[in-house]
Amino acid sequence: MNLSLLHTPDGVRDFYGSELDLKNFLMNRFENNIKLFGYDEIQTPTLEFLNVFVDDDVNYESKTFRFIDRDGETLVLRPDYTPSVARCVAKYFSDESYPLRFFYKGNAFSNKGLYEGKAIEVTQMGIELLKDDTYLADAEVLMIVAKNLISIGLEDFKICVYTKEGNLDRLNKTLAILEKEGYKKYIDVDPDIDSNFKYYTGMIFKVYTYGVGESICKGGRYNSLLGKYGEEEPAVGCVFMIDNILQSLKKQRINVNIDKDTKTYIVYSDSKEAEAFEQAESLRKQGKIAVVVNDNLFDDKLKDSCKENGYEVINV
Repeated sequence: MNLSLLHTPDGVRDFYGSELDLKNFLMNRFENNIKLFGYDEIQTPTLEFLNVFVDDDVNYESKTFRFIDRDGETLVLRPDYTPSVARCVAKYFSDESYPLRFFYKGNAFSNKGLYEGKAIEVTQMGIELLKDDTYLADAEVLMIVAKNLISIGLEDFKICVYTKEGNLDRLNKTLAILEKEGYKKYIDVDPDIDSNFKYYTGMIFKVYTYGVGESICKGGRYNSLLGKYGEEEPAVGCVFMIDNILQSLKKQRINVNIDKDTKTYIVYSDSKEAEAFEQAESLRKQGKIAVVVNDNLFDDKLKDSCKENGYEVINV
């Protein structure tokens, strides 16, 4: 065994087993909640041109993974979804005048120094509500944040919110809606809240909980960003830091009930292969998961796993 080939680079990691099951469940739960508000999924490329992320207000250049393509253009691994979505909207939806609602999910990459001890590949999921400059849109984003976190069992979190333009009247109207819907205890008005992303123009917020030193969600209003790619349009959104949320669930020992798909193991002896495959295929046609395994490979460890998970075992 070549041990040198088993390690991953600093800042990235593998997900598998129950942890991956929880991660997928969490993202599916969030997606279902988000779709109830009328959001459609959008996918942007992992690779973008560097200038998508660099301008006078935002400069990712020092913390991006950069590549030179065959034409001499500088490409980067996506460090942030919002500029990518803004570019895409400016390209394909510039003629639309009605509010646009998109959500995304995937990985983002930040070329941080090793001394920082942070992940350089993180899973993100977020929403962008574009071409709507009302305070109701701000409230909608905050409401989705609260609903998502509550839906996975998180209760001890705070949405620290303020406004960069000092429009406290608008902020108070936004928060009044949240309070009316029963989310007051999750809101904390914090004048010291800030963001590394300078494209925010109005409401800005970060969400904190126990067990993780960084925010688990952040966002705000960015009315000037789309103007970089085309016509200036109002927009508001947020990003859920999925890996941080997983860590907080673990640290707080919150048990999330995941409805796992049950399996049936078809254990066959030699000369019974055809019968085993036929029986397994019959179960699959019924929408059931069927696993075919030779009895010589059905060892004690696999038997214990089936018993522990409640999987049916059929011997043929």
